[in-house]
Amino acid sequence: MRRLAKGLLAGALLAAAGIAIHGSSHREALAILNEPCADNTDTYAWVSPGLHEKLYLIMDFNPLHEPGQGNQGLRACDGYRYEFHIGKGKSLKDRVLYRVEFVKRLRPEAAPSPTDPLGGGNELLWQLTGGTETMKVTRIVDSEDGHHGEDGEDDRRDDDRDDAVVLGNDLPVLPNNHGPQTDRLIYGLGTFAGYNSGDPTSRENGLYDQTFVDTFIHPLANGGRIIAGQFDDPYQLDEKGIFDLVNLAKTDLANIPGARRPPAEDVFTGFNVFSIALEVPTTDIFPNGIPHNGMLNPSSTDSLLRVWASISRRQTQTVDNRNIITGLKGSGKFVQVGRNALPLFNAGLVGTQRQTLYLHSGPMHDVTNFGADILFPVLVRDAEALGIYAALGVPPATVATLKGPRLDIINAINLGRSPAGACFPMTAACPIPIADGFSGDVITLDAAIDSSFPNGRRVGGGTAPNRHQVNVNSVLISLIVAGNPAAGLAKGTEVNDKNFNPAFPFLAPAHQGLYQGHGGINVPTEPTPPPPTP
Repeated sequence: MRRLAKGLLAGALLAAAGIAIHGSSHREALAILNEPCADNTDTYAWVSPGLHEKLYLIMDFNPLHEPGQGNQGLRACDGYRYEFHIGKGKSLKDRVLYRVEFVKRLRPEAAPSPTDPLGGGNELLWQLTGGTETMKVTRIVDSEDGHHGEDGEDDRRDDDRDDAVVLGNDLPVLPNNHGPQTDRLIYGLGTFAGYNSGDPTSRENGLYDQTFVDTFIHPLANGGRIIAGQFDDPYQLDEKGIFDLVNLAKTDLANIPGARRPPAEDVFTGFNVFSIALEVPTTDIFPNGIPHNGMLNPSSTDSLLRVWASISRRQTQTVDNRNIITGLKGSGKFVQVGRNALPLFNAGLVGTQRQTLYLHSGPMHDVTNFGADILFPVLVRDAEALGIYAALGVPPATVATLKGPRLDIINAINLGRSPAGACFPMTAACPIPIADGFSGDVITLDAAIDSSFPNGRRVGGGTAPNRHQVNVNSVLISLIVAGNPAAGLAKGTEVNDKNFNPAFPFLAPAHQGLYQGHGGINVPTEPTPPPPTP
């Protein structure tokens, strides 16, 4: 673990290495506990290799869903706007926005009678009601100057705009993976044989597979595609240890005797999450083509995309029993209640008393609102209090330097375009200034070159079908606590519980409600769907 003591030197080389930080944020703020469907967890953004003709965007939200729980399953919220924001170059101002809105419909009917046929609103299970869930996809493109309010935040969420183009409407949402009987009776994936047949196949063999999932990929008017619905949560973390005051296993701390015994378990094994996966042509963002496409210019910003995701709803929610789906009526302007980009930003850097402010604000003012959280990371003081540095023999002078100011973390977020010598003080000129409107919690992606972490973030792409390109938890925590993204801290579980899909939408299908569930170390990877145990 000598690398840890030398973390500051590695931090000084961070710009050359180009390491950015990513992680995840599941229920990280007190305010989000009241609105789980507005709980962004992970955001992904990357371009297709080669000609970079496509931009892939994925937003995950409504996390920690046990597959076998809940009649109504895991769904998006009606009346909410789920939005991908894309800035260009050094500016964080929106240049293109993709909005997805969901609607569930259920036909009212009279109270039950003894002659009712099967189905309808009196059924106890959503699958049998005939209810539907669809989505609408809208693209909004701004001019070079953008449209922004007096405070610098985007004003488009208040009202629909004349420059909004509907790319798709009434598109069916992928239904949930409940189990074998639903597969046959509702989805029509096979012949159903009842209990009286004496054959348990219809109750044991799931038919919900990738082929069925792909039928819910919908083409869009701009040449892109979209799918939304329940998928396997692609994130891994030993969250049990993290939330016991960073109680890391020995394997995460160079096997120091004082650490707890392994293995570290992935809390998200077997959990589903709601995902929106969007494929769009890069000409939507670069109408004249990507600048110097195919060539890396490490000092330029003209081919950079600055991506983040938000969730908004009407400001006032009033109880209204006439709405049989939500029981609410929204009124007033749209207000933001959730956002995410470099996940763990809110969970691993921002202090508790500002985490709700983070959810309700955009990245335009992140330097003012959260700059001190980045410059003086609390995790360093926590690690010192726990005795981690003392156990590893890290000199007190090194620990004092790690406490801040940490310009290396800001430069990492900006892909090396904010070197400390050129950008300090914060108002000084540099490729990406460390100032409001330029630096903030966004995924920075160079569209001119193939995406490879930390240039953007993609699902999968690792050395095995169940691996991401990089263990983002280890990169983040090592960067903050050691000043060295390669220090190897907090590796935890490094494989997913399912193999990722090599093609769009790249996410693994949802875990089945009947046979699959959460908890474990993800070895071996679970098949999709699992065969019944003899």
